[in-house]
Amino acid sequence: MANVAGGARWRGDEFNRHTRKQLQAGLKAAGAELHRIARQKASIQNTPEVVAVQRVREGGNATSRTIYPHPSKPGESPRSRTGAGQRGIVGGLRGLIYRIGYTRQVRYMAFHELGIRYRKSGTQKRPTLIPALRDNLLRLGKLFERGTQTVKDK
Repeated sequence: MANVAGGARWRGDEFNRHTRKQLQAGLKAAGAELHRIARQKASIQNTPEVVAVQRVREGGNATSRTIYPHPSKPGESPRSRTGAGQRGIVGGLRGLIYRIGYTRQVRYMAFHELGIRYRKSGTQKRPTLIPALRDNLLRLGKLFERGTQTVKDK
């Protein structure tokens, strides 16, 4: 703390520490909510149906197979079969950056996010993270503001 003209005290270091704590609290609150929203978007189930299949040979046993007749449409988040894509969405705060993304085990979700090129129908995107952010900007901003106000002055 240094004296400034007029007897005021400079408390820049305290101010910077307090501001940093406020920013981290706001980022943590908004980032955690964005993480929750993204996982919720990825949790829509693609309900399986079991279909009976008759073997072609004479006297063959009947068997069944599972099909997933309700896939996501381009622009929607990929529908869940096993839940791996949902569990693979991770996030965390490091410094003044809150990152949300996919783990290496579910890198196919990143391909869906950016777009997959098909021969007949062209590029199709099935994003999860970008719409979660875009559709909730105002709400996340309010959560950020509330999170910054939770830090108390000393």
